[in-house]
Amino acid sequence: MLRGRSIVLRPITGADLEPLHQQIIDIEARGPWYPMPRTSLTRFTEAFQESGFWSTEEGIFLIVDDQDRLLGTADWTKLNGDVPDVEIGYRIFARSDWGKGIASEALNLLRGFLFDTSQINRLRLTIHVDNQASRRVAEKCGFRCEATSREAWYHKGKWHDVNVFVVTRSEAEALRARQE
Repeated sequence: MLRGRSIVLRPITGADLEPLHQQIIDIEARGPWYPMPRTSLTRFTEAFQESGFWSTEEGIFLIVDDQDRLLGTADWTKLNGDVPDVEIGYRIFARSDWGKGIASEALNLLRGFLFDTSQINRLRLTIHVDNQASRRVAEKCGFRCEATSREAWYHKGKWHDVNVFVVTRSEAEALRARQE
């Protein structure tokens, strides 16, 4: 469990599966940036039973408040190939929780956890070019836009451009030193 000022990142439990799945498949709550998943509750549960959504290659934390209310998710996946980058992501479910610093706090906690517990050198975010709120979160947490991947994300019947934001270990260490 990772404790922040106002949130906690914690592993998923069996009791979380149904409410989490409902949030994941809620089309309205997905907003314009997240493609619709194609995972039934049965497959979602099977995947959880196999790994608990946790391995050395990937993982998912729930973002919860101090009453254990489900706010969102923060996740990571090692990328394929020789580049030792780790793709990370975050999502705050309820629009009423947007703009409160929850995503920034979760991203900072996840960034610290991943650099502290693994031998990676770069974390990356993929953000839709029009998602200004997510871009601000990335920049606030020390990520810099490194590239634009053209027509890389399929959503709502068409291909979209995305920006790739990166923070390196040395940049994260410098941020941590300034914050202490």
